[in-house]
Amino acid sequence: MAYCKKCGAQLEEGTKFCGSCGASVEEKPAEEQQAQAKPEQQPQAQQGLQQGIDKLANLAKNTADETADHDPADIEKNKTMAGLAYILFFLPIVACPDSKFGRFHANQGLVFLIASIVAEIARRIVMSIILAISWRLGLLTSLLSFVVGIAILAVGIIGLMNGFNGKAKELPFIGKFRILK
Repeated sequence: MAYCKKCGAQLEEGTKFCGSCGASVEEKPAEEQQAQAKPEQQPQAQQGLQQGIDKLANLAKNTADETADHDPADIEKNKTMAGLAYILFFLPIVACPDSKFGRFHANQGLVFLIASIVAEIARRIVMSIILAISWRLGLLTSLLSFVVGIAILAVGIIGLMNGFNGKAKELPFIGKFRILK
């Protein structure tokens, strides 16, 4: 025995319409009909989003790795200072001034600090503009704050991990800048 998908009434075999509510027995759910009506639009949108995410992930992963240019003994000796450079950028310069590896991470830490300050200033300006348009857009400003905060945190963690693991990899998006030589 079959049952009506709309009202749940019991149906006899071969019936085309429900005797209780009149719904078509062969009717497909609305979600299926929409998916069949636009088969090429839905996958294209998902595919475009996936391609954008993949490009962003590749940009973050494929940063220059200069580990081979550094002395392994220098790396091993100054890993801790290199990792801490993302909290206090000047720490490797003070603690190990002759270390090329420490100086690399001090530069990355300084670039990270400057980028974080610029991102925060830009976030506050955009939030002010959005809130000036309407206070009702507060959810949008909260979302913006969350996204900017997560992005800064992620880049900082990548830098910390690179330093503590003895890698001289540039930070994603901002690591190409050289301030300290």
